[in-house]
Amino acid sequence: MAVLEGGKISGKQFVALTVLTRILAALIEAPTISGTDAGHDVWIAVLISTILVLPWALILVHLAKMFPGKTIIEYSQDILGPWLGRLVGLVLIVYFIQQSAHAARVAADAYVTTIMPETPLIVFIATLTALSANCARCGLEVLARAADIVFPIVIFLLVLILVLPFNIVDFFNLLPIAAYGWGSIVEATFSSFAIFGELLVMTMLFPYLDEKKDTGRLAVTTVLVSGFLFTWLSIMIALVFGPVMESLILPAFSLSRAIELAFVVERVEVIPLVAWTLGAGVKQTVFLWAAMLAIAQLFNLSEMKSLAYPVGALVAAFGVWLFSTVFDALQFFTATEFGPLGILVCYAIPVVLYIGALIRQAVRPSRREEGQM
Repeated sequence: MAVLEGGKISGKQFVALTVLTRILAALIEAPTISGTDAGHDVWIAVLISTILVLPWALILVHLAKMFPGKTIIEYSQDILGPWLGRLVGLVLIVYFIQQSAHAARVAADAYVTTIMPETPLIVFIATLTALSANCARCGLEVLARAADIVFPIVIFLLVLILVLPFNIVDFFNLLPIAAYGWGSIVEATFSSFAIFGELLVMTMLFPYLDEKKDTGRLAVTTVLVSGFLFTWLSIMIALVFGPVMESLILPAFSLSRAIELAFVVERVEVIPLVAWTLGAGVKQTVFLWAAMLAIAQLFNLSEMKSLAYPVGALVAAFGVWLFSTVFDALQFFTATEFGPLGILVCYAIPVVLYIGALIRQAVRPSRREEGQM
C-alpha cells in the first residue's frame, strides 16, 4: 500500500492541533451556553462532560495501540470486515467534511454578524476553504507546524478575554446552584459531551505521532486542557452577564465588548476576531486533511494531495447549503440537533469497534489452541 502521509508530529504539536480543534466551539459558539436552559450552571455541565469523556478518549488510545500505525478507517475494516468497515469509513468521511464545513460557516457567520455585514457570506467561506485546502495539501507536518505557532497566540488571546473583565464580575451571578433544576444541567451535559466527540479526529492523528508511548497522556491532556478552558469561559460569561447570558449569540465576542466598556479602550473586539480566525483555520484544515486521508485509504488511492481542492469544494458547498441562517449554524451543536448524531458517530462507532477488537483478540488465541490440538 502506498504511503499516503509520510509526516510525523510531536506530542506538543498533537496537543496544539486537537485543543485548537475543540476550542473553536468556545471561541465562537459556546453552544452549551446559548443552546440550553442551564443558565449560569453551564460550567457544571462542561465540567461533568469533561470527566465523562476521559474513558472514551482512553478507548480511542487503546484501539490505536491494538492496531499500531493504522487510522480508524483502516482498522474498522480489520474489525468489521471489508463491507461494514467501509460503510463506517463512509460515515466518518461525511462527518469529517461536515465538521470542516461547520468550522468555515460559523467563522464566516461571525465575521458577517460582527464587523462586515454587507460582505457576502460565500466570500468568507471560499477564502477560508481555499486557504485550508492549500494547507492540507501540503501535508500533516506543515499543518502541525502552523498549529504549533498558532496555539500559544490563541491561548494568550483567550486568556486575555477571560482575565480582563475580572473587575466587572458579580460572583452572586453563580448562585443559586441548579437554579433551573438538574434536568437542564443534564441536557447541557449531553450537549457538551456530544461536542467533545470532535476529538474523534485524534484517531486519524495517532499513527503519525513520534512517540507512540505518550499517546494516552496526550489524549488525556487534550481533554483536560480544552475542558478547563471551556469551563473557565462558561464561568466568566456567567459572572459578567448573569441572567442574560442565554440570549448571547456570540458569547466570547460579547465578553470582549464588556472589556471595552470596563476600560474605555476601543476595538478590543479584535481579540476574539483574531482568535477565532486562527482557531477556525486550524480546525477546518485538520478535518479537511482527515477527510482527504480517509478517502484515500478507503478507496486505496496512491496519493491524497489531488483530493485537496475537490474535497475543499465539497466543504465550501456544505458550508453554504447545510445551514440557512446564522442561528441554524450556531445552534447546530445543541443536544436536540447534534447530540444524537454526535453520540452515534463519535461514541457508538468507537465503542462497537473496541468491543469487536476485544472479541477478535479473544477468538484468535482460542483458534490457535484448537489448531495445535
